[in-house]
Amino acid sequence: PKLTEWDPIVGDGDCGITMARGANEVIKRLEGGMLPLESPSKLLAALADAISASMGGTSGIIFELMLRKASTYLMEAQKSGKVVDEALLSESFSEGVQAGSFYGGAKKGYRTMMDDLLPASDVSAKGIKAILFAASEGAESKSRMNEALAGRSNYLSKEQLENTPDPGAKAVSIILTAIVSVKLFDQPKPI
Repeated sequence: PKLTEWDPIVGDGDCGITMARGANEVIKRLEGGMLPLESPSKLLAALADAISASMGGTSGIIFELMLRKASTYLMEAQKSGKVVDEALLSESFSEGVQAGSFYGGAKKGYRTMMDDLLPASDVSAKGIKAILFAASEGAESKSRMNEALAGRSNYLSKEQLENTPDPGAKAVSIILTAIVSVKLFDQPKPI
């Protein structure tokens, strides 16, 4: 509900709806046994397909690009004999974020979801808790940013941006929190 509340102020008003579509599609595919949970690289590619089929707008495109790059990075690493472990997953996360930044054109300080993702990528080698903390800090810092250099917020005044977080960035924090909670509380199968 908050994403939808914030987005008409600093965006085009559909962030919550778009994120819900993506989440519902992933849940549907998970419950239907359509996600290859045994292979991280194949799982990331399947998640990219789910996002592509359900989410529109810039967020959908950026998430899909990041997932595809992370998937490709893992596949290439595995072909060269590397074992998929937390360190390699962290590297693939970082590669995905870098691709999202490159193709999306946003960098840290632009008041976009990259303000969460790039700091999280920078600390990814320190583990999943560090990723979550960095992303959360990035989301909070954006509500104090008085200028946007990309996205719909780019056209808004300082007064309109003040004390309103970027909904896409908050969505990233929600997604990463969900990933961390599954990682920390479930007992995953060895990869």
